[in-house]
Amino acid sequence: MPNTSGTKDSWIRLTRIRSTICSVLLGGGRRHWLPKVAHDPEQTKEEGRRLDGRNLIDDWARDKKKRGLNAEYVWNKGQLDKINPNQVDYLLGLFSYSHMDFEADRNPGPSGDPSLADMTRSALSILLKNPKGFFLVVEGGRIDHAHHYNNAYRALDETLAMETAVLAALALVNPTETLIVVTSDHSHVLTMGGQATPRGHPILGPDSKVSDVDGQPYTTILYGNGPGFATPRIIPMNTTLAAEDRNQVHASAVPRQWATHGGEDVPVYALGPLATTLFTGTFDQSYIPHAIAYSACLGEHRLRCQGLDNYTTPQVTNCVLQEVSSVSGAGQPVVIASSVMADDGQRVKSSAANFVAATSSLCLVLFLRLAGT
Repeated sequence: MPNTSGTKDSWIRLTRIRSTICSVLLGGGRRHWLPKVAHDPEQTKEEGRRLDGRNLIDDWARDKKKRGLNAEYVWNKGQLDKINPNQVDYLLGLFSYSHMDFEADRNPGPSGDPSLADMTRSALSILLKNPKGFFLVVEGGRIDHAHHYNNAYRALDETLAMETAVLAALALVNPTETLIVVTSDHSHVLTMGGQATPRGHPILGPDSKVSDVDGQPYTTILYGNGPGFATPRIIPMNTTLAAEDRNQVHASAVPRQWATHGGEDVPVYALGPLATTLFTGTFDQSYIPHAIAYSACLGEHRLRCQGLDNYTTPQVTNCVLQEVSSVSGAGQPVVIASSVMADDGQRVKSSAANFVAATSSLCLVLFLRLAGT
């Protein structure tokens, strides 16, 4: 996720909406919070990167204490697991000196790092206390890194970690009053090519047929450029063992130290209030924050949902749309795809005051995110 250092250390960033109750920041990049003279608590031989002499972790804790706020700082999974969300409103978690570990390499023990899903659940456990809603961004930032390395194993594994985080969030929020947006900031130059490749064939292994030019096998997954270029080209093992090699660099057409981003359009998926209305069709990425602000009644749209904080308030004419995808039998709740209706036909409280955004290194925006920039 984006971070204050300007580098690509992975982050889960939580900012608050219409409230100052909760604020959570979880991720890596501890080196950018520590001064040059300070040693990292885990990699004790490593020093901080700050040249201004400030310890931003201490500054953060001092500020919260001065204001009498319930705040905690943690730097490993065991400490995060012990957090009581009922007693904490501000949470800072810096789990790695540099980037967070790839999920395939992560130490899942108490002294290791939390998963993206772990951080998502912890964040929501605090944010859901806010009766006025919240804004949450979750990013699986290392999807991007793996693709730049032409390392499809870790890129796909990080995508699965992102999926797990999305499912964790969906289990905790109410989609009738929480807008969930999943998107990507860009694509990569990965392609999947195969000739008559059967279902179930190992995606990370060689294609089922060899090249009709040189008679040699090639991997089903290939990259347009990057570190996988070689002359003569790299010939993968003609066995399924290649699919089990997490360090495998897939072949590329053009040599580069790091693979570039791609240029094609990326999808935006949305669920919740006004989702199918605001996020349908093709649009520039700069439109997304405006659509979110409209749904959540923020900024210039702050008057759009006036009166919606009262469940008994009559329908407000300047709040549009009451789409119902389907209705269950008598006495059963209404199933809402993208509306601002409650299960009794009235509008839900605060419309889209809750917002979960996810992004990735490929890139998603929802309450999750795949890849970085």
